[in-house]
Amino acid sequence: MLRFNSHRLPYQKRYQLLQQVKNEVKQSRLQSPHRAVLTQLAQETPPLRMRRIWDIEAKVGNRPSFRLSSNCGIIPVFDRIGGKLLILGGTGAGKTTTLMGLAKVLVKRAIKDNGEPVPILLNLATWTDSEQSIENWIIDQLKIKYNIPAEIGKDWLENLQILPLLDSLDEVGNNQHNQCILKLNEFLSSDVCPLHLVVCSSVEVYHHCEAVLQLNGAILLRPLTKKQIRDYLMNARSRELWNNIAEDESLLKLAKKPLLLSMMTLAYEEILISSWKRLETFKEQRQYLFNAYIRSQIAPHREQSTSRKNWEERNLETVRQGLEWLAKRLEEENKSEFSIQEISPSWLQDFEQEKKYKIGVKFISGLIWWGIVAFIAIGVIVRSIWVVLGGMILGIIWAAIYKRFAINDWIKQFVLRSFLSLKGYLPWQTNQFLDTATKRLLLQKVGRRYRFIHRLLQHHFSQL
Repeated sequence: MLRFNSHRLPYQKRYQLLQQVKNEVKQSRLQSPHRAVLTQLAQETPPLRMRRIWDIEAKVGNRPSFRLSSNCGIIPVFDRIGGKLLILGGTGAGKTTTLMGLAKVLVKRAIKDNGEPVPILLNLATWTDSEQSIENWIIDQLKIKYNIPAEIGKDWLENLQILPLLDSLDEVGNNQHNQCILKLNEFLSSDVCPLHLVVCSSVEVYHHCEAVLQLNGAILLRPLTKKQIRDYLMNARSRELWNNIAEDESLLKLAKKPLLLSMMTLAYEEILISSWKRLETFKEQRQYLFNAYIRSQIAPHREQSTSRKNWEERNLETVRQGLEWLAKRLEEENKSEFSIQEISPSWLQDFEQEKKYKIGVKFISGLIWWGIVAFIAIGVIVRSIWVVLGGMILGIIWAAIYKRFAINDWIKQFVLRSFLSLKGYLPWQTNQFLDTATKRLLLQKVGRRYRFIHRLLQHHFSQL
């Protein structure tokens, strides 16, 4: 296997990056509806069947395609084609889950062997400038997501120390999918082309593009078969659900997508089968399923309350409303991930709200400074040199803190979150809100960043 010169990647930085990616993979797998089915319904502790339940068809070069058995991972294909792989599948077919499974193996390899490149998980939806090179985009994302300075990221790329795992080609905005493929091909033929590269895309979007990715092979995630659906539901102790959908072709079509099958299994108590079956289109039936899933996940828990759960029980409707507002803002900016720090004034609804926000920031800042001036003025009035000196020292300390710790940014965040809370957009207890939505499998938390469990659910929330 081709090796690179690992001395240029400091051990501590390498270890930190590997731990970040390792935790990201672990969190993604733990916070999935599929795992919830295994632990809550199938009652597997620990869940031993996290392996995929769908078939995979692999294509290497010009050779005939072949099918991988359910107990065979994609790592043999990855190795066989030199690590340059395209993962295709329908929406909700398990592409990200497959990518995470691959990342888990690659992280283990990199931890065990310093000669292996470090895998990084990036979302192509964040590539928003059609003229930006993939090299520069990766360097930017290393800084934004993993806090790697640009000069270090550039050095790592040039020395083949990074293994990019790129998800969501189909989510690139403004119909720039074809342009993104062209940029990826430029990257693949450049001097900084990594030893390995993996790209995920929906098969529908990819087949509508004129350009073809210059990779060594591809795998296609096949829809679930009727037998696979039955076995999954029997294992999840959901015989009644199986009996209700077994002879209904439209509902079976939904169940062929692993994401939707897991969601319907978890949401079954909120589904009225007769109403569901009367819906005429796939889209209507999927919307009904999403609504049932949301109701099931935001329903009160029958557990003994703690103070944290008390907040959850009192604010379940607020959580739902907050997710609707959040989804709308993410859709407007074509984003799928965010952090609390990224909630910005641009998310306000109109110019009038932005004006009130700016007034609030100036008022709070002015209040603090005028408070210090008033303190000094009182000292002058009462002729107390100690009060005057105290006010001056307080002013100097405040000025130093203001500059050193970016207090102005803190004031802006405080005013913005207060404004959003008063308007009913986001709860004031933003961290509790996000953690509640994560625990109830509506969001996923990756480090300090959050995303909906799937872009489909984000889009659904934005339309409510």
